Amino acid sequence: MNFLSHFYFERFSRNPELVVGCVLPDMLKHTRRGGQIHPRKYPERFTDHPKIQSIYRGWERHIETDRIFHTTDFFYHHTHELKERLAPIISSTPIRPSFFSHIALELLLDHLLLVDGRVHERVFYEQLAAADKDAIAKFLTRCGIVDTGIFFRFFNSFLRSQYVGSYRQFGQIVFALIEICRRLWPVHVTDEQNEAMSEKLEEYAAILAPVYRQVFGDIQPQLPLA
Repeated sequence: MNFLSHFYFERFSRNPELVVGCVLPDMLKHTRRGGQIHPRKYPERFTDHPKIQSIYRGWERHIETDRIFHTTDFFYHHTHELKERLAPIISSTPIRPSFFSHIALELLLDHLLLVDGRVHERVFYEQLAAADKDAIAKFLTRCGIVDTGIFFRFFNSFLRSQYVGSYRQFGQIVFALIEICRRLWPVHVTDEQNEAMSEKLEEYAAILAPVYRQVFGDIQPQLPLA
Protein backbone atom coordinates (compact mmCIF):
# COMPACT_ATOMS: atom_id res chain seq x y z
CA MET A 1 0.00 0.00 0.00
CA ASN A 2 1.04 3.59 -0.57
CA PHE A 3 1.35 6.56 1.81
CA LEU A 4 -2.30 7.53 2.19
CA SER A 5 -3.54 3.95 2.41
CA HIS A 6 -1.18 3.37 5.34
CA PHE A 7 -2.29 6.66 6.87
CA TYR A 8 -5.91 5.51 6.62
CA PHE A 9 -5.34 3.13 9.54
CA GLU A 10 -3.88 5.94 11.67
CA ARG A 11 -6.15 8.77 10.47
CA PHE A 12 -7.75 9.29 13.89
CA SER A 13 -4.47 9.08 15.79
CA ARG A 14 -3.11 12.12 17.59
CA ASN A 15 0.32 10.54 17.80
CA PRO A 16 2.52 12.05 15.06
CA GLU A 17 5.38 9.65 15.73
CA LEU A 18 3.05 6.70 15.09
CA VAL A 19 2.04 8.32 11.80
CA VAL A 20 5.68 8.78 10.79
CA GLY A 21 6.35 5.15 11.62
CA CYS A 22 3.45 3.96 9.49
CA VAL A 23 4.96 5.52 6.33
CA LEU A 24 8.67 5.37 7.25
CA PRO A 25 9.43 2.09 5.40
CA ASP A 26 8.24 3.61 2.12
CA MET A 27 10.06 6.88 2.78
CA LEU A 28 13.32 5.03 3.28
CA LYS A 29 12.94 3.39 -0.13
CA HIS A 30 13.54 6.84 -1.59
CA THR A 31 16.83 7.26 0.29
CA ARG A 32 18.33 3.76 0.78
CA ARG A 33 18.28 1.73 -2.41
CA GLY A 34 19.17 -1.85 -1.61
CA GLY A 35 19.88 -0.99 2.01
CA GLN A 36 16.88 -2.25 3.93
CA ILE A 37 16.65 -2.03 7.69
CA HIS A 38 14.89 -4.58 9.90
CA PRO A 39 13.98 -3.04 13.27
CA ARG A 40 11.67 -5.94 14.12
CA LYS A 41 14.79 -8.07 14.62
CA TYR A 42 15.74 -5.98 17.68
CA PRO A 43 12.58 -4.49 19.24
CA GLU A 44 14.39 -4.03 22.56
CA ARG A 45 16.24 -1.04 21.05
CA PHE A 46 13.05 1.02 20.95
CA THR A 47 11.49 0.54 24.37
CA ASP A 48 13.20 3.26 26.42
CA HIS A 49 11.47 6.32 24.94
CA PRO A 50 7.72 6.67 24.23
CA LYS A 51 8.15 8.58 20.96
CA ILE A 52 10.71 6.15 19.60
CA GLN A 53 8.45 3.30 20.67
CA SER A 54 5.58 4.94 18.77
CA ILE A 55 7.67 5.10 15.61
CA TYR A 56 8.44 1.40 16.04
CA ARG A 57 4.73 0.55 16.50
CA GLY A 58 3.90 2.49 13.34
CA TRP A 59 6.63 0.57 11.51
CA GLU A 60 5.19 -2.73 12.73
CA ARG A 61 1.72 -1.77 11.56
CA HIS A 62 3.07 -0.79 8.14
CA ILE A 63 4.82 -4.12 7.66
CA GLU A 64 1.77 -6.08 8.75
CA THR A 65 -0.55 -3.99 6.56
CA ASP A 66 1.55 -4.75 3.48
CA ARG A 67 1.91 -8.42 4.38
CA ILE A 68 -1.84 -8.88 4.77
CA PHE A 69 -2.75 -6.77 1.72
CA HIS A 70 -0.40 -8.66 -0.58
CA THR A 71 -2.02 -11.99 0.32
CA THR A 72 -5.64 -10.93 -0.22
CA ASP A 73 -7.83 -12.10 -3.07
CA PHE A 74 -8.49 -8.41 -3.68
CA PHE A 75 -4.82 -7.79 -4.44
CA TYR A 76 -4.43 -10.81 -6.71
CA HIS A 77 -7.61 -10.17 -8.63
CA HIS A 78 -7.19 -6.46 -9.24
CA THR A 79 -3.48 -6.53 -10.07
CA HIS A 80 -4.28 -9.21 -12.67
CA GLU A 81 -7.12 -7.16 -14.13
CA LEU A 82 -5.00 -4.01 -14.25
CA LYS A 83 -2.15 -5.93 -15.87
CA GLU A 84 -4.46 -7.10 -18.64
CA ARG A 85 -5.53 -3.52 -19.33
CA LEU A 86 -2.17 -1.78 -18.98
CA ALA A 87 0.33 -4.29 -20.41
CA PRO A 88 -0.49 -3.53 -24.08
CA ILE A 89 0.11 0.19 -23.48
CA ILE A 90 3.59 -0.29 -22.01
CA SER A 91 4.65 -3.18 -24.24
CA SER A 92 7.19 -0.98 -26.04
CA THR A 93 8.90 -0.07 -22.76
CA PRO A 94 11.16 -2.09 -20.41
CA ILE A 95 8.57 -1.77 -17.62
CA ARG A 96 7.51 -5.10 -16.09
CA PRO A 97 3.69 -5.21 -16.32
CA SER A 98 3.25 -7.07 -13.02
CA PHE A 99 5.21 -4.37 -11.19
CA PHE A 100 3.33 -1.60 -13.00
CA SER A 101 -0.10 -3.04 -12.15
CA HIS A 102 0.91 -3.55 -8.52
CA ILE A 103 1.91 0.10 -8.06
CA ALA A 104 -1.08 1.30 -10.10
CA LEU A 105 -3.49 -0.49 -7.77
CA GLU A 106 -1.88 1.07 -4.71
CA LEU A 107 -2.04 4.58 -6.17
CA LEU A 108 -5.66 4.07 -7.19
CA LEU A 109 -6.49 3.18 -3.59
CA ASP A 110 -4.91 6.46 -2.45
CA HIS A 111 -6.93 8.25 -5.15
CA LEU A 112 -10.20 6.74 -3.99
CA LEU A 113 -9.53 7.52 -0.32
CA LEU A 114 -8.91 11.15 -1.30
CA VAL A 115 -11.91 11.66 -3.57
CA ASP A 116 -14.21 9.93 -1.07
CA GLY A 117 -12.89 12.14 1.74
CA ARG A 118 -11.82 9.17 3.85
CA VAL A 119 -8.37 10.70 4.31
CA HIS A 120 -7.27 14.32 4.03
CA GLU A 121 -3.77 15.17 2.88
CA ARG A 122 -3.72 18.30 5.07
CA VAL A 123 -4.10 16.19 8.22
CA PHE A 124 -1.51 13.72 6.95
CA TYR A 125 1.11 16.41 6.41
CA GLU A 126 0.27 18.17 9.68
CA GLN A 127 0.89 14.95 11.57
CA LEU A 128 4.22 14.35 9.84
CA ALA A 129 5.34 17.92 10.46
CA ALA A 130 4.48 17.64 14.17
CA ALA A 131 6.64 14.56 14.72
CA ASP A 132 9.74 14.85 16.88
CA LYS A 133 12.69 14.84 14.48
CA ASP A 134 15.12 14.00 17.25
CA ALA A 135 13.11 10.85 17.99
CA ILE A 136 13.08 9.96 14.29
CA ALA A 137 16.86 10.45 14.08
CA LYS A 138 17.42 8.26 17.14
CA PHE A 139 15.16 5.54 15.70
CA LEU A 140 17.11 5.55 12.43
CA THR A 141 20.46 5.55 14.24
CA ARG A 142 19.40 2.56 16.32
CA CYS A 143 18.54 0.83 13.04
CA GLY A 144 22.12 1.29 11.89
CA ILE A 145 21.71 4.38 9.70
CA VAL A 146 24.76 6.52 10.38
CA ASP A 147 23.98 9.45 8.06
CA THR A 148 20.42 10.51 8.83
CA GLY A 149 20.86 13.74 6.87
CA ILE A 150 20.01 12.00 3.60
CA PHE A 151 16.68 10.90 5.03
CA PHE A 152 15.81 14.31 6.47
CA ARG A 153 16.54 16.03 3.17
CA PHE A 154 13.93 13.77 1.57
CA PHE A 155 11.55 14.14 4.52
CA ASN A 156 11.66 17.94 4.44
CA SER A 157 11.20 17.98 0.67
CA PHE A 158 8.24 15.60 1.04
CA LEU A 159 6.62 17.98 3.53
CA ARG A 160 7.21 21.01 1.31
CA SER A 161 5.89 19.49 -1.90
CA GLN A 162 2.74 17.93 -0.38
CA TYR A 163 2.25 16.09 -3.65
CA VAL A 164 0.04 13.21 -2.51
CA GLY A 165 -3.05 15.40 -2.86
CA SER A 166 -2.37 15.45 -6.60
CA TYR A 167 -3.45 11.79 -6.77
CA ARG A 168 -6.96 13.10 -7.27
CA GLN A 169 -5.96 13.58 -10.93
CA PHE A 170 -5.31 10.52 -13.08
CA GLY A 171 -2.64 12.34 -15.06
CA GLN A 172 -0.68 12.82 -11.85
CA ILE A 173 -1.06 9.15 -10.98
CA VAL A 174 0.42 8.25 -14.36
CA PHE A 175 3.26 10.73 -13.79
CA ALA A 176 4.01 9.15 -10.39
CA LEU A 177 3.92 5.65 -11.88
CA ILE A 178 6.38 6.52 -14.60
CA GLU A 179 8.72 8.26 -12.16
CA ILE A 180 8.72 5.17 -9.93
CA CYS A 181 9.51 2.98 -12.93
CA ARG A 182 12.38 5.27 -13.95
CA ARG A 183 14.17 4.31 -10.77
CA LEU A 184 14.42 0.81 -12.22
CA TRP A 185 14.42 1.14 -16.00
CA PRO A 186 15.26 3.72 -18.70
CA VAL A 187 11.66 4.61 -19.54
CA HIS A 188 10.30 6.88 -22.24
CA VAL A 189 6.58 7.08 -22.93
CA THR A 190 4.72 9.08 -25.53
CA ASP A 191 1.87 11.50 -24.97
CA GLU A 192 -0.44 8.91 -26.50
CA GLN A 193 0.69 6.28 -23.99
CA ASN A 194 0.23 8.72 -21.12
CA GLU A 195 -3.29 9.49 -22.28
CA ALA A 196 -4.14 5.82 -22.74
CA MET A 197 -2.89 4.98 -19.25
CA SER A 198 -4.93 7.80 -17.73
CA GLU A 199 -8.06 6.54 -19.49
CA LYS A 200 -7.52 2.96 -18.31
CA LEU A 201 -6.88 4.06 -14.73
CA GLU A 202 -9.99 6.23 -14.70
CA GLU A 203 -12.05 3.32 -16.02
CA TYR A 204 -10.63 1.00 -13.40
CA ALA A 205 -11.13 3.45 -10.55
CA ALA A 206 -14.85 3.30 -11.34
CA ILE A 207 -14.69 -0.49 -11.01
CA LEU A 208 -12.88 -0.29 -7.68
CA ALA A 209 -15.01 2.48 -6.19
CA PRO A 210 -17.91 0.28 -4.95
CA VAL A 211 -15.67 -2.44 -3.49
CA TYR A 212 -12.31 -1.04 -2.37
CA ARG A 213 -13.37 -0.18 1.19
CA GLN A 214 -13.79 -3.85 2.04
CA VAL A 215 -10.06 -4.57 1.86
CA PHE A 216 -9.39 -1.86 4.45
CA GLY A 217 -12.10 -3.33 6.65
CA ASP A 218 -10.53 -6.78 6.34
CA ILE A 219 -7.04 -5.55 7.24
CA GLN A 220 -7.92 -3.30 10.20
CA PRO A 221 -8.74 -5.97 12.83
CA GLN A 222 -5.62 -7.96 11.98
CA LEU A 223 -3.13 -5.18 12.78
CA PRO A 224 -1.08 -5.03 15.98
CA LEU A 225 -2.29 -2.46 18.50
CA ALA A 226 -1.29 1.14 17.87
